[in-house]
Amino acid sequence: MTVKVGSQVELSIDRLAAGGDGVGRLDGRAVFVPRVAPGDRVSARLLLVRPKYLKAELVEVLEPGPSRREPPCRYFGICGGCSWQHIDDEAQLEARKQLVLDALERIGKFDALPEPELMRSPKALGYRSRARVASDGRRLGYRRTASHALVDVDLCVVLDDATQRELNVLRADTHLAGDYSIRGYAEKVEIGPHMLHVSPHSFFQANRTLWEAWLARVVKRVGRGKTLVEFFSGAGFYTAGLVNQFDKVIAIEWSAAVHDAERNSNATVIRDAAEGWAARELKNTSPDAVLLNPPRIGADRILIDSIAAARPSRLVYVSCNPSTLARDLNHLRDAYAIETIDVIDALPQTHHVETIVSLNHVDMMP
Repeated sequence: MTVKVGSQVELSIDRLAAGGDGVGRLDGRAVFVPRVAPGDRVSARLLLVRPKYLKAELVEVLEPGPSRREPPCRYFGICGGCSWQHIDDEAQLEARKQLVLDALERIGKFDALPEPELMRSPKALGYRSRARVASDGRRLGYRRTASHALVDVDLCVVLDDATQRELNVLRADTHLAGDYSIRGYAEKVEIGPHMLHVSPHSFFQANRTLWEAWLARVVKRVGRGKTLVEFFSGAGFYTAGLVNQFDKVIAIEWSAAVHDAERNSNATVIRDAAEGWAARELKNTSPDAVLLNPPRIGADRILIDSIAAARPSRLVYVSCNPSTLARDLNHLRDAYAIETIDVIDALPQTHHVETIVSLNHVDMMP
């Protein structure tokens, strides 16, 4: 058949890709299709044709795969907030694991990887404690997929009760226009024995049901020692749990969240760009361990090279993007061996995945 934009084709969906689309094959090329599930047999219309891949839109599900289900939200497929509500929770978790392994193998060039440990969200719905919404004066909700158009949303099934109440308050104000952040927690949050200050401008993990277990897992992976350097420390979520594990903890943060971090622990908190401070100071600090928690774009190469030069015996990388995680660790794979991989079901119903990877320096392994 002639493969061109507008052609309607039948595909079997093999897997889910980073970004949330399903992947089928046509004439040896990958075809990316949104809102499909592994095992689906679908009819799709081609929207983009490239020498190595194609993109298509779903026309019809001809035969549903075993993991396909009815989405729990009436806005699914219109609202751009969730991409995997049509896939059952177990298949979502398996897909997250495979996305991480694929990135570490394909981009990171690692082999013989340890089996990832899966951290499940206690709740698949009603877990989210913060969100960003928008209003045009008539509608208030989320943006459509790949669009600035608004979907008017009165009930969001992934929000927890407190955050849904904040959404209701905004919807009652008919004079709003613009983008707004809502959250269902105050400026003090209790996580286990820790009481943390979290200002409105500070980033904080959205899944309230995972806060305590997530912190405990990172603390376990980092371990104990004399000196820890934490990059991208934010409001000090991890720092608060780590200050009792090391004689000295140095937390580096560039944003205004540094003011929260200063209140949340007795660590040495420094406001600076991670790569700049690392290039100047990291090697002289002689850290036993380094904790990285960069944004989706990953870590600057200067920072990665500075870590390699400092040769900490332990490195823990917390990532929200498997591709940049794998890219960064690829630059360190001759010096560091992966010990554990934790895949976190941080945002159920979406394609996003959080990962904790712990590594040991090969010269310091028993």
